[in-house]
Amino acid sequence: MTTDTDNCKKQIDDLLSLPQQVWLLGAGISKNSGIPLMYPLTDRVQSVLESDDKSDFQAVREELPDNAHVEHVLSHLGDLMAIAARSKSGRVTHGKVSRTLAELKSLHAKVQQAIRDTIRWGFFPAEDGAAERIGECTSPIVTVDHHVKFLRALYHKRRAGLDRRPPISFFTINYDTLLEDALALCRVRAFDGFCGGSMAFWDPSELAFRSSESAPDDAIQARVFKLHGSIDWFISDEDIVVRRREGAGYPADVPGRLLIYPQATKYQVTQKDPFATLFSCFRTSLTDDQCNVLIVCGYSFGDEHINEEIERALSQRGNKLTLLTFCYQPDAPIPPDSQGLPDALVRWLNCSSDWKARIVVAGAQGVYHGSLNNLCPPSGGSPHSWWTFDGLTRLLRDGPEVTL
Repeated sequence: MTTDTDNCKKQIDDLLSLPQQVWLLGAGISKNSGIPLMYPLTDRVQSVLESDDKSDFQAVREELPDNAHVEHVLSHLGDLMAIAARSKSGRVTHGKVSRTLAELKSLHAKVQQAIRDTIRWGFFPAEDGAAERIGECTSPIVTVDHHVKFLRALYHKRRAGLDRRPPISFFTINYDTLLEDALALCRVRAFDGFCGGSMAFWDPSELAFRSSESAPDDAIQARVFKLHGSIDWFISDEDIVVRRREGAGYPADVPGRLLIYPQATKYQVTQKDPFATLFSCFRTSLTDDQCNVLIVCGYSFGDEHINEEIERALSQRGNKLTLLTFCYQPDAPIPPDSQGLPDALVRWLNCSSDWKARIVVAGAQGVYHGSLNNLCPPSGGSPHSWWTFDGLTRLLRDGPEVTL
């Protein structure tokens, strides 16, 4: 007799084997690689800023909600910069501090550079009794191993021997380069919108050209879209977006040239390239009249702009997109009205629309399909491991019978 658990296993396994796949990857996938999550990253950035910048950074944090992190600080600084640019005095007051537009731009750039340096060399905060570990240029602690194992499981095991599969689109909000590095190490032909080698220029027309559905043996197997920028993206003196090789002094590493979460608001971000093209590709990739799956890992659904795109795609008439998300849940007992899931998922699973039947949540404490009814509670008291990046890798490689 087939049980709900058996059905859950088969459904998840079938979705992971669909030819049409779009992946959305968040900060959680890089945690074990030495890239801190947003809140430890925020604390680390503040700690490395110099005294006056540290005070201004703290002043901005105090104006924001308690759950705000470094991206919210950058957005708020961008808003203050916009106000200062419009004001007669060219200044703006936040809290008890008055700053000029130039001072705000300088702080914004220094925060970006602190993010870049932390992500480039790595940082493990003190956690679970383990001491803090700080990477440096002479002794980096970032590792690509977890990403390599994931891609080998996905391409060399899950999709092995399958001819003419369409390329997988990877959308990531991470600034690190681990995904691109791992794709190269796994010999997966990938394209990220840039034309060139270690030094390359942004070419959106090429990005559109390489988005064809068919994939012969010698074609692109993966496309990478970095929705929030990258530690190696810069704007040159000619206002050209380039991917700069590490250690190069050109384009000059000057304030405001680094493209990490660079603008004041999400609306402004999506109106300028490369971000206009990236978000357009995200929207297009979620729309298909064939069976198409958006697989989410490491993302906590905290970005409303991205959530809006997902909800729009799910609710679009004729679209056959299915959302499969691997999600953290706190240990039991969990609240029955939310199951400990992110607010966006709770709202979608509770909605009255038919499209909620195309939402599958594989959480630490169970599986939810179109409702908050738990179809697959963990056995033996231990949570499901598949919600983690390493657990998902084992699921892709070994199948649900081994990982559940």
